[in-house]
Amino acid sequence: MYKNILLGVDTDLENKKVLQNVQKLSGEGTIVTILNAISEQDAQASIKGGVHLNELTADRSKDLQPTRDTLDEYGIDYDEIIVRGNPKEELVKFANSGDYDILVVSNRKAQEKKKFVLGSVSHKVAKRAQIPVLIVK
Repeated sequence: MYKNILLGVDTDLENKKVLQNVQKLSGEGTIVTILNAISEQDAQASIKGGVHLNELTADRSKDLQPTRDTLDEYGIDYDEIIVRGNPKEELVKFANSGDYDILVVSNRKAQEKKKFVLGSVSHKVAKRAQIPVLIVK
């Protein structure tokens, strides 16, 4: 059982399988930190479209509601952090901060052909993180 779990979440994914694995890793007193990164590309596109960064952050938080609801169902305490930056870099920075025992991420977006050549976010993060990383397919 892990006490401090970092959960890298993509709002485009359903995340149910990832959350089932988080439940298995959790125990009494576990706190899950839900981390979502707004890429510079997304931030700039929103700003050009007339959407303030605060609105974009609020929208991301709304998109994370199903994740929070599932954690509530499982009886797991959580925090939510939405940052602006490169998702890979932000995940690695938080994972290596010393505040977490394990990082859990999904690998569902990776395309088989591109994954081999370019590597996915999850694989790049796993190489650079100094804590255990669980990649859920």
